[in-house]
Amino acid sequence: MNPNDPMLEVYLYENSTLIEQLENLLVEAEKSETLSDDQINETFRVMHTIKGSSAMMNFDSIALVAHSVEDLFSHIREKRPRNADWSRIFDIVLQSVDYFKIEFAKISEGQDPAAAADSLIDDINSYLNQLKSRKTPPPEERLSDYDDDESEDLFDLPGRFYKLRAFFEKDCKMENIRAFGIVNSLQNFCSKLVSVPEDLLATDADAEIVSNGFVLYMKSSSDAETLKKVVGETMFLHSFDFYNIEDGSDELPASMRKRPEDRAKAKEDAAGGDVSAPGGSPTAGEAFLKQNFISVNLSKLDKLMNLVGELVTTESMVTKNPDLHGLTLDNFEKSARQLRKLTDELQDIVMSIRMVPVSGTFHKMHRIVRDMSKKVSKDVELVLVGEETEVDKNIIDNLSDPLMHLIRNAMDHGLETAQEREDAGKSPIGRITLEARNTGGDVLIIVSDDGRGLNRQKIIEKAIANGVTSKPEAEITDREAYNFVLLPGFSTKEQVTEFSGRGVGMDVVVKNIEKVGGMVSLESTPGHGMTITIKIPLTLAIVDGMLITVANNLYILPVLTIRESFKPDMKDVIVDPDGQEMIMIRGEVYPIIRLHERFSVPGALTNFEDGIMMMIENDSFAYCLFADKLVGEQQAVVKPMPNYISKTIGKIPGMEGSSILGDGSIALILDVNTVAEQ
Repeated sequence: MNPNDPMLEVYLYENSTLIEQLENLLVEAEKSETLSDDQINETFRVMHTIKGSSAMMNFDSIALVAHSVEDLFSHIREKRPRNADWSRIFDIVLQSVDYFKIEFAKISEGQDPAAAADSLIDDINSYLNQLKSRKTPPPEERLSDYDDDESEDLFDLPGRFYKLRAFFEKDCKMENIRAFGIVNSLQNFCSKLVSVPEDLLATDADAEIVSNGFVLYMKSSSDAETLKKVVGETMFLHSFDFYNIEDGSDELPASMRKRPEDRAKAKEDAAGGDVSAPGGSPTAGEAFLKQNFISVNLSKLDKLMNLVGELVTTESMVTKNPDLHGLTLDNFEKSARQLRKLTDELQDIVMSIRMVPVSGTFHKMHRIVRDMSKKVSKDVELVLVGEETEVDKNIIDNLSDPLMHLIRNAMDHGLETAQEREDAGKSPIGRITLEARNTGGDVLIIVSDDGRGLNRQKIIEKAIANGVTSKPEAEITDREAYNFVLLPGFSTKEQVTEFSGRGVGMDVVVKNIEKVGGMVSLESTPGHGMTITIKIPLTLAIVDGMLITVANNLYILPVLTIRESFKPDMKDVIVDPDGQEMIMIRGEVYPIIRLHERFSVPGALTNFEDGIMMMIENDSFAYCLFADKLVGEQQAVVKPMPNYISKTIGKIPGMEGSSILGDGSIALILDVNTVAEQ
């Protein structure tokens, strides 16, 4: 199985999206302990779509599970049983969602899906049989105005006849399944539907739809605008025509035309009068829809971002070419400024394309909270704040696992039981808040709970016992003590559960966040909860930097981290008893970090008055960085460290990456947070 097969990519993308939307719907609906008519229809539609597309791809095991859930919801739609066990229904469907996720992951890795899911199917069918065997009173109202019962006389039902001709995006694949989706979406609004081609699962159905479009005749009591809106929600729909057809028109399929005696009477009534041509003019009721989005493979965006990075570097090489030094070239300078403006705009647009809201990742946490609440017997409310905040797609992909661990850890480790919370004067329902917000060029992801908080004394005792620190307890700050929790293998939980207590997890969170250039910090108030802050860059691609030199070495500092730069005065410099150099600025004292000492650079300036000092804004404090010279602003395309360096000496503390300058030289991009910590 080739995971790069275009048709397979479309299958995985669309069905994974449907499953994610369904999971969010179910978790939200479970709070009200039932499903509305619309939610039942949506669940049925998702399963119907997955069944059809999986059968087309010969993934029979997936199709069977989807078919079983579809049967269950078909019964619920028709009978609306009042004695349904909604808790059981939610469990069944969410188990099915988990099954689909696992199978889609296997397929994306080139593996074949599991041969069967007999136990899950048996569980679904068993509950369906229970529902069918129960005597339930007739429902108060039908889910839809009409059904497809052939015993009802179509011509005695109210409504009008309509014709739809739809065209899908070029090369979108599986056009027949998309047509199936339209039929499924409209069936609750129509008393009769006839499609062309009639058999949408036929082998040549795709080709016919591509050539002639998908044609659907329908009778409905709903107005045309409602039906158009339903059709317009179809993915990969390029355009469609939608218009009214007169009763008995020859354009209608035979099964939808009036009875012969009615047709004769209609002709007799129309004699001598102006009669519209069959089908009427489609222009009056015609609808045209051009979707304003397309699906693009992420690898293409990565290549585009790389090309923009190369363009930025090349533009710098041209405009700062040493051959131009000392020349007065007004026209060239004007053109260079225009080129810079265009490359900046191009860069902004490409970066905005890659930006996606964190809402998708945040909403996944509802499921984690839901499952954990049942397993640890704690009522927990998850509050989402700032979910519209956008982050680079590559960073989003690395956020899900760390957040999942932090949520699980908070529920198992941090939040008390309902009785313990009531004894402490708290609400019996615990609260976890997941927040995202922008701060300059970074995004803060904050996970906080209102639980018991961290036990500082217990953490320090464990750290001393494990040899993590040799400091006396009195000299360990709260920040240092709480950060011990982030170290590998560190756990204060004595009892091992399936969720925590094995000493793994928090260090993995830190590693995953550091992999995308972020950092983790932790705060806690005993008895009131804990807050974990993840700081990550908006994007990994291009940064606005300040170029500085130390001896012959070039470094780049992110501009947003520099508060000010100045020539220091030796009378303001002091040294504390531990030998730490400090500088007094407007009544405040700041520590000094000499870059040449930090990275062991020989031949650098050592006299403060000969070099340049920059005040750096760190996460929790500010400090001053001493370098030889400040060269000027530099737009830097972030490149990872070469593999031979990473494999030989690993990650260099204080280094975020490297960048190629206009003259071909290489500058190292500094991570101002880890520079300060070291």
